[in-house]
Amino acid sequence: MKEILLNPLILPLILGIGLIYLAIAFNYLGTYLKYTILYEKCCLILFLVTISGATGATIEPFSKLHPRVLSNIFVTPPTIIAQIGLYGIAILLLVPLLRYTLKDFIAVFGILITRNPFLYLFFLLILLSASWSNNVILTLRASFVILETAIFAIYAGKRFTWEELYPILLWFATILVFLAFFYGFLKPSVGVSEGAWVGINGHKNQFCFLMALSTNLWFIQSLYNPKQRIFCILMILMSLFALNEGGSGAGKVTVLCLGALWFYLGFIKTLPVQWAVTSVILFMIACIFLTILVTENLEFIVVDTLNKDLTLTGRTDFWPLIIDKINERPILGYGIDGFWQPWEGANNPATDVIVQKTQFSPPHSHNGFMDLAVDLGYLGLFFFVAAFIASIIKAVIYLSRAAMPYGGLPILLLTYTLLTNLTETGLLGVTSILFWYVALATRVSIDISYQNNSRSPYQTT
Repeated sequence: MKEILLNPLILPLILGIGLIYLAIAFNYLGTYLKYTILYEKCCLILFLVTISGATGATIEPFSKLHPRVLSNIFVTPPTIIAQIGLYGIAILLLVPLLRYTLKDFIAVFGILITRNPFLYLFFLLILLSASWSNNVILTLRASFVILETAIFAIYAGKRFTWEELYPILLWFATILVFLAFFYGFLKPSVGVSEGAWVGINGHKNQFCFLMALSTNLWFIQSLYNPKQRIFCILMILMSLFALNEGGSGAGKVTVLCLGALWFYLGFIKTLPVQWAVTSVILFMIACIFLTILVTENLEFIVVDTLNKDLTLTGRTDFWPLIIDKINERPILGYGIDGFWQPWEGANNPATDVIVQKTQFSPPHSHNGFMDLAVDLGYLGLFFFVAAFIASIIKAVIYLSRAAMPYGGLPILLLTYTLLTNLTETGLLGVTSILFWYVALATRVSIDISYQNNSRSPYQTT
């Protein structure tokens, strides 16, 4: 097939037909703006599925569309050119809409810099990290891909209100659930790994985190939309079934914490802002302790109590080793993607991070905050934590002023971001976790800045 498509006689014909269809689509979308808006949302959902979790989709064609292709040193130039071309065409078709939605985009950056300056110091550190990396080219490429994704997230936060983002979240979750069932039952060679469901994400923990989010999103939908309750219950049951098949203890803790949070938000909403912020932080701390308690005692629960075999990677065995490595470059770290480089062999900065009793060599820290410190040092970790706390404060303020369920979504996503990075990674990179964090930080900053307006000047429908 590849030889046929690249045939000198056939290739120009295919390109010519493609250009004709592209011109027709561009003209059609430029004429009917409502379809352009629908197309824009479809592109966003497809992008979110592609970068879902920390691993992203690991099956084709999603794996070819993942932006990490642009930073992968082993990917061939034709693949990179093809991806740039596809994204370029997708953006080109949005030009009739972008001339409206990109208005005041620079002003939004100004709002975010004043409202959450630590977030932009964090991004600045990402941009500059190539200057102290051992692999300048790799870090530079990886940094630009992360920043491009962050810009898309800022655009999404500017472009859509929470009333519009919520359905996008539901569609995102629904697609992942149905794909999980398809690959779990019909193509287990792809959707099942070592007896556990992984969906399209390649790892059970990341998959289960997404199923935990899906469960709670559809639970919330069932509370506020009685007419859809039957379908909501179906999606909840499917998400819980998939979560159980994934077999992640941390995923099950996450679904319980997010569910408890939603009821807790009703109490928080009645408190003064300062007490509400304190209450949210205390709840997050309690969730952290619960997650650590379950994961650290999982071996006792499964092996000693249930008499089952369990192979653990021994996070607590290699975390001290990683902290020692961070302390070798404490301020700025190793640069984006500058630490975990197994292809470098003996020159890999992480070559000494090995669990002695099992000889397990981890591919990452299994902790998002630790991975962030490895790449950007304690300075980068400080900037992110400071920006995260600022986002919590703004999310609580937004909760006190907005109607449910939309008012509670920012805090829900912030809690999800925190819980999914205690035993796994995903804070730093082209992930849906980072995307939603940046989008919500953008949206709540705009909402608070223009709280007295019935319609934000930075949102177009």
